[in-house]
Amino acid sequence: MHITFLGHAGFVVETAGAIVVMDPWLSSRGAFDSAWMQLPCNHHLAPRVREMLETPGKERYLYVSHEHKDHFDPEFLATIRQRDFTVLVPRFHRSELQDVFARYGCKQVIACEDGHEVPIKGGYVKLFVSEQGTNRDSAVMVRGDGQCFLNINDCKLHDRMGRIVAEEGPIDVFSAQFSGAIWHPTCYEYPADTYAAISLKKRESKFEAVARTLEVLHPRAYIAAAGPAAFLDPAQFHLNFEKVNIFPNATQLFAFLRQRLPQGKTRYLEPMPGDVLDAKSLEFVSQSAERVTPENLKAYLHDYAKRQESVFRERRRNLLVAEVAEIHERLRVELQRKLDLLDLHERVGMPLYVELTELPEKLLRVDFKARRVHVVADIQEEVRYTLKTSAADVGRVLDRKLTWEDFLLSFRLRLSRNPDVYEPVLHGFLGVEIEDMREFCEGIRSTESQRERTVVEAGGRRFSIQRFCPHQGADLSEGWVEEGRYLVCPRHRWQFDLDAGGVCTQNTSTLCAELLPEREQEKPQTPAADPQPQL
Repeated sequence: MHITFLGHAGFVVETAGAIVVMDPWLSSRGAFDSAWMQLPCNHHLAPRVREMLETPGKERYLYVSHEHKDHFDPEFLATIRQRDFTVLVPRFHRSELQDVFARYGCKQVIACEDGHEVPIKGGYVKLFVSEQGTNRDSAVMVRGDGQCFLNINDCKLHDRMGRIVAEEGPIDVFSAQFSGAIWHPTCYEYPADTYAAISLKKRESKFEAVARTLEVLHPRAYIAAAGPAAFLDPAQFHLNFEKVNIFPNATQLFAFLRQRLPQGKTRYLEPMPGDVLDAKSLEFVSQSAERVTPENLKAYLHDYAKRQESVFRERRRNLLVAEVAEIHERLRVELQRKLDLLDLHERVGMPLYVELTELPEKLLRVDFKARRVHVVADIQEEVRYTLKTSAADVGRVLDRKLTWEDFLLSFRLRLSRNPDVYEPVLHGFLGVEIEDMREFCEGIRSTESQRERTVVEAGGRRFSIQRFCPHQGADLSEGWVEEGRYLVCPRHRWQFDLDAGGVCTQNTSTLCAELLPEREQEKPQTPAADPQPQL
């Protein structure tokens, strides 16, 4: 088995019987309205990947894990002319990927349920699907030539790793995301010290998740992938050089892992785009001549930005006053449509103010309680959420060139909230498409309806808690305890204070934790039943 790294979360796995191309993000225009560019640059690999997929011989498969544009690259995929290969996608409730590839004209599209196995000569390809409401992702395993590669990219399967390795056997090479990929705290108005503290906590949490997964899987090698992107837009270029943010590099991760897992035998690998790894020997049989290191990164990024200047010149455009006014009204209508479908609107205890930088005197105030969006001259409450962006940027969402989540991931907005507490319904209101709004609400209700309980030990005491995380349903029996009192969710690393009844340290979510009497603490724990799959 040979594994070619394509950059970011992209791989090509070649066995004696098949070629599997995974999440090839190769477009020279990057992703999320060009806010993210591949780091290191991998645009030169596009012809090579096209040739792999177009050349007859072995069975060829294209796997796309989910809809995020740093994994699903329609621009690159449109350049492939010969499409006599099979596409593997996860079967989500929302059929966007299936629908796109149904029109793509390939040999076959296989929409895989969780655990679906596709046989290949001498092995198989298996997908693991995770879907909680509108949060959709998947992971892929390839077994062949006597080796096994597990690539979970961004997929939050940390609470399932024990079961996967028990069912599938030893993992030779493992890859998982290690860098942040969210707009908090990147786009939020925080004092510098608060921004750094939040970023550091998120970074350490992400590193700890990788470490704990390695402790469970014991792979022979770990490939650091789905790392930070390059931010080459002049307005965002500074993000590349912040002393502390949620975008660490592999060198920082490996230093953490060596200290955290001093007895670990896993090899830590940081390939460059185009490097080819032999999964049996764990030696690189081919390597790119260009290597990006912490020492040359600054110069590399400046040169990269110069090469991509035309991308950002093309997207700049000054709007007429009338155009701004039209976008303002269209945005009001869009927000009202979303609000009309938000069945959980009464849960949001603060208004949302949306400001276009071109019209600072005409704020859109989203009143969740009254289910109304109206125009006001200024912010009227201390308790509030705010979003500021330009008409040109949000106009691309209204023109359906971007999804709302793409827009948030473009980082071309500023946010603030008072109090500084995560509000899941409001968060979903911002990022979810109109057609997904009801499903989003139903997903929250479904998660909340899970009342199965389990027992955890913390600080020498035993607590009865709700087994499933109220956020997105992770199995908390696979979590861990920090400082003798905080139970940590294995999927998104939320902390729940068991000494305070299991209330989340970030918001008002709770596990309804109950300290067991001493006589019950002495009883052996009864294993909880396996969770029912979420539909």
